[in-house]
Order: sequence, then structure tokens, then C-alpha cells
Amino acid sequence: MERMLTAFWDEDRQQVQVRRPTGQVFQFSGRQAVAGNHEVFGVQVVGTEIWVLTGAAGSRRPTWKVRFTQTGTYRGTSAL
Repeated sequence: MERMLTAFWDEDRQQVQVRRPTGQVFQFSGRQAVAGNHEVFGVQVVGTEIWVLTGAAGSRRPTWKVRFTQTGTYRGTSAL
């Protein structure tokens, strides 16, 4: 069985938690993702990038993706 990079959003701590293929687990702040009264709809791993899918609080679906590297470096925000 092949191991893969996985990530999820911790709502209480406003952190992204990551499990690398080696089994190493770590977390980093995702406050950029919820800035401006946004809420997190989900987290998606694309290659070695982690996308946090967000939208305005109360909206029905995500409208933005906030990109991070697997080490937690913020890579920017773009519209979906």
C-alpha cells in the first residue's frame, strides 16, 4: 500500500494538520484561510500543495483556495 500526503482542517485551533508519507505528523497555522470572515469548506491535497477551500461565512460553497506547501509556507490565494 502506497502512503500519501494527507491534510485536514482543525476548526478549534484554526490549523492545518498534515501527515506526510513517512508518517510524520505536524500542523501549521491556517489563519490566512479564515481572514476576512471566511469559513473553511474543505482541504484538498494536490501533489505537494495543500489547498484550503474557503468562502464567505454563511455562503453555500467555497469561492477561494488558499495554497500552502507541505511545510506550511503560504503560497497565495486565488478564486475558484
